[in-house]
Amino acid sequence: MPISTTQTLVGAVLGVGMARGIGALNMGVIRNIVVSWVITLPVGAALAIVIFYVLRTAFGV
Repeated sequence: MPISTTQTLVGAVLGVGMARGIGALNMGVIRNIVVSWVITLPVGAALAIVIFYVLRTAFGV
């Protein structure tokens, strides 16, 4: 589930690499990309929660 345009582009590049064969891919780079995708969603959610509570406290709503 891509979150940003950058993730979509990286996914497209990986798709082209996979079309050329699994040997054309650098598995270390793919591992880092997958880990960053997995980390992005919960970190983004946690940051949104923190910002929500900060703004709610700042504006007294």
